[in-house]
Amino acid sequence: MVYRDFGTLDRPVSLLGFGCMRLPTESTPDGDKRPIQAEANRLLRAAVDAGVNYFDTAYPYTGGFNEAAVAEALRDVRHQVTIATKLPIFMVKEAADLDRFLNEQLERLQTNKIDIYLIHGLGLKRLDLFLELGGREFLDRALAQGKIGMAGFSCHDGYDGFQKTLDSYDWGMTQVQFNIMDKFNQASVKGIEYAGKKNVPVVIMEGLRGGDLARAPKAVQDIYDATGKGWTAPEWGFRFIADYPQVKCILSGMNTMEQLTDNLRIFSDLVPNAFTQAEFDVCDRVRETYETLIQVPCTGCSYCQPCPQNVRIPYIMTQYNRVTMFDAMEDSKKLYDDTVASGRGADQCVQCGLCEPKCPQNIPIIEKLQEIHRFFNR
Repeated sequence: MVYRDFGTLDRPVSLLGFGCMRLPTESTPDGDKRPIQAEANRLLRAAVDAGVNYFDTAYPYTGGFNEAAVAEALRDVRHQVTIATKLPIFMVKEAADLDRFLNEQLERLQTNKIDIYLIHGLGLKRLDLFLELGGREFLDRALAQGKIGMAGFSCHDGYDGFQKTLDSYDWGMTQVQFNIMDKFNQASVKGIEYAGKKNVPVVIMEGLRGGDLARAPKAVQDIYDATGKGWTAPEWGFRFIADYPQVKCILSGMNTMEQLTDNLRIFSDLVPNAFTQAEFDVCDRVRETYETLIQVPCTGCSYCQPCPQNVRIPYIMTQYNRVTMFDAMEDSKKLYDDTVASGRGADQCVQCGLCEPKCPQNIPIIEKLQEIHRFFNR
């Protein structure tokens, strides 16, 4: 296993981190989903035995059952591992909620100290609220009381929002989405380099875009094959990320032993600054090829939101794009059907037109929503 130093943390962190959000689940009597404890035990303990020592969870994952499942699976090896969890800032209404969530999470995790405590999804939309509710003072207090070992935040904002958030507090770490496709999206490579200049360790989420980048369409696979490297699509994806020295841990949402085994193989020799210019050029061609497969040029900026009818416009367009970009018809249709069932599908559009003037990409949103609904219902 490859390890990298992690700021002020008292131990190096395995470059391969276990993202626990996608643990195998079962239905509860109430119809919710919760992790299958036996499977969580099997996967997480196998990861520990192989040298993985970073485990990521969050308050709302798997219907709120994820933290407790992770704690139970790692109970006997707690001293060997680093557990990171996240405070759901999007559920916070008043200052007292900050301590309430932290105390509840300490109980769920069966611990008196959370190694790394992140503010979940912090950025321009919620930063002011967090600061107004005394967020900095809350983190200072939790650190001083020993309830948390390090304070961090996860972020899906663009670079400006990421930079402002990173500059708002003396953060111990940050977690961002970064992959071959998102080199210039969200925090972007610029944000990763900025965090490095501030000596803030970076943890990567969605390194394979929820598994999409592991399913390379033929046009992309041909580019990989032409190199003669013999690397799989996931291997190209992880090697690209690991080349950045600012990246200290890459999360992977493994839910089968086969995925864990393959990732252990890939991560066995990853070192920073190993990519050649030719290999970066391959990744650029892959990104450009994916972009040619985009059906709607939606960047997910969400300027069109909120919709008066609660239509999930960017999400719907993402599912449409995934069909051609990642050969994900079955998965995308299911997710779209779930969106329709929740009352937020394209079928709810009343063509009010409020969204279209707000779109920086000048997408004919009304027309595209009708097209997408027909496509998934043909």
